[in-house]
Amino acid sequence: MREIMSASQAARVIGCGPQMVRERIKRGIWTFGSVVTAKQSGNVQSSYEIKKRDLADWLGITVEELERRVCYDNDNKEKA
Repeated sequence: MREIMSASQAARVIGCGPQMVRERIKRGIWTFGSVVTAKQSGNVQSSYEIKKRDLADWLGITVEELERRVCYDNDNKEKA
């Protein structure tokens, strides 16, 4: 599995909306991710990169547990 996750994936694990994750990372409130501005990436929109290890440390769980939660949520989302 990749070392970087999206704001949507992080939001599902944390239990909030993706916009909350993006805003709090942008404002520096949550430090487990970073903003890649549109200018830096050459894209139209900024993107957000959340490091799995940093998010797992912030949540107080292992990276394996974080990956399990992401996979579990993806499995349940597909069944719904």
